[in-house]
Amino acid sequence: MLRANLIVAMSATLIAAFENGARAVQKSSLASPPPQSAEVSQLARQAQEALNRGETETAVRDYEKLVKMLPSAGNYYADLGMAYYSAGRFQNAAQALRQALTLKPGLGQARFLLGASLAESGRCPEALPYLKKDAAHAADSQLKRTGEADGLRCALALDQEDSVAGFLQMLQHDFPNDPEVLYLKVHAYSDLSTRAAQKLLVTAPASIQVNELSAEALEAQEKWDEAAAEYRKILTKDPSLPGIHYRLGRLLLTKPRTPTSLDEARHEFEEELKADPTNAGAEYVLGELARQARQWPAAIEHFSRASKLDPTFVDAFIGLGKSLVSAGRVPEAVRPLETATRLQPDNPVAHYQLAFAYRRAGRTDDADKELLTYRQANERARRALQDIRSAILGRTTPAQTEEPPE
Repeated sequence: MLRANLIVAMSATLIAAFENGARAVQKSSLASPPPQSAEVSQLARQAQEALNRGETETAVRDYEKLVKMLPSAGNYYADLGMAYYSAGRFQNAAQALRQALTLKPGLGQARFLLGASLAESGRCPEALPYLKKDAAHAADSQLKRTGEADGLRCALALDQEDSVAGFLQMLQHDFPNDPEVLYLKVHAYSDLSTRAAQKLLVTAPASIQVNELSAEALEAQEKWDEAAAEYRKILTKDPSLPGIHYRLGRLLLTKPRTPTSLDEARHEFEEELKADPTNAGAEYVLGELARQARQWPAAIEHFSRASKLDPTFVDAFIGLGKSLVSAGRVPEAVRPLETATRLQPDNPVAHYQLAFAYRRAGRTDDADKELLTYRQANERARRALQDIRSAILGRTTPAQTEEPPE
């Protein structure tokens, strides 16, 4: 799709860039017999019209005739290269464009198209220098997008991580919301991740980081016991390594529950705080476990610490507010819930819990206003979710029944 769009753009942009070729040749060939100048002009016009109509092979034949008639005309070699590229004859395009630049080095668009032709030919070592230099300066957005995408593919093929990063940055800056570019970026980052993992496995097979990668992969496959075994191998190597007890606790809460799951998970989160007292996530989960067990003082204590450790932790503020309300400390619950709504104005749960707290505090007008805000935020969230489902399933999903959040 990217190359198809490029061909359209070439027909609009590069033809405009090179269309003075016939006039320039005529001016430099005033000493030639008039019949030859008229023939050149007519043939150039026919070739351009054919290319505009998408009749690429006709354009190729006409431009081939032109370069035979005027072998020193760099513009016509550039036009021939464009025609070859549009016809999918990338090797021929590269040859013609090289000759164009030899005859007329100032043809910037020809230099860009040479890079694209070399990239499409699989000649990335030759293509990449051109694409690095010229892709970002392409006059047309379609040309720029294709040049940067070709550069990214070539950089990946050559395993040049710095160049990959450069082209990803260009694409992010120039086309932040383009679906094809986003798709390409997904695969690029996935490719980089896979290569880094392979390098890690080769260079440090017995490292803690390899155990972490293995555990994460096993978790993704829902092989809970095997993943837990990998995490425990890490703790054998370094019992106080931050983050590992937290991951074990999270795993225990994710896997199918057993009668001891909650106690085991709680123990892991407590051990995590011994290894890393600044882990707001561990404090939050301990708070949530206490809240679900209706242990309000413990829940309030953990949520308070989590919100202090991470002042942007919205769920911690919501958990704190809910626990304070449940503990009968309604006036104290308002402030953390207001903080949550400021941090995430579109969070329906925060607005609902704040409306509930206002009503319990006797602030009826504030409660009504906040409930309206909740309904508006909830509707936006519902529509966004429905749009995502529709995009994935390819059809409109029925509206979901509105239920108050916990």
